[in-house]
Amino acid sequence: MDDDLRAAIAKAWQRGAADYDREPRHGLLHEDEWIAWRRLFAAILGDPLHAGVPRLRVLDVGTGTGVVALLVAELGHEVTGLDASPAMLERARAKAQERGLVVDWRLGDAEALPVDLGGFDVVVARQLLWTLPHPARALAAWRDAARPGGLVAILDGWWAPWPAPMRPFVAVAERLADGAGAAAHVLRRRGGQEVDRGHEYEPAILARLPLARLADPGPVVELLRETGLEGVRIQRLREIEAVERRHLPWRVRLLDRWRRYLATGRVPHLVAAQVPPS
Repeated sequence: MDDDLRAAIAKAWQRGAADYDREPRHGLLHEDEWIAWRRLFAAILGDPLHAGVPRLRVLDVGTGTGVVALLVAELGHEVTGLDASPAMLERARAKAQERGLVVDWRLGDAEALPVDLGGFDVVVARQLLWTLPHPARALAAWRDAARPGGLVAILDGWWAPWPAPMRPFVAVAERLADGAGAAAHVLRRRGGQEVDRGHEYEPAILARLPLARLADPGPVVELLRETGLEGVRIQRLREIEAVERRHLPWRVRLLDRWRRYLATGRVPHLVAAQVPPS
């Protein structure tokens, strides 16, 4: 079936684990990024004023190096972080130990969760959905892992198209950057050294991922609704975008069309069985 694709994806994330946290928009490299993401997750979990809410059970699917899991644990919640890459989980465990945080780290497939994972108040996935060969299958698994009334929260992004008058100029700029795009080239450099972005996918892999290179987040909203989630909402994460862009080199900002979104939906409450009239 998809064994070859899964193996290639797993290999990419294994290879990229060591440098993942040093990449812009991946790890939280600056204090203002950490503050913005912490504020966002406090709001997602129902505590925008940091006033204190009941301790929630949260599943972070595709946790990677634990960026979200550790933020949520710092907010006082019970967190399980799941990932398919042992190398990513190794990094996450080390970070948790350094910070004195307790997280239940699990090795597993985001599209087929371990059977003992269930009853979560919140299931969250950051920068994961686009990487999956079967996003609808994954969303169904995440829905089933949440309790009735539980929240499913997707944080990801899309590539906003350039306005038509700008497209010829952008094409020229990208050709001048040897076909790789100036943004991609600059993002690979830090401190005058090349960084191995091993988690980047080959074009053949990207072609088999339905939500890769989205031009708008509309398909994600439709998937959430088709999965049976209620009250589906989507919002653009402008504060996160602004903070992250602040730390990008100017050449990257010049060609940057990456936009972030948060899409949420709730698992329907159980409907009481109707008793037939006597």
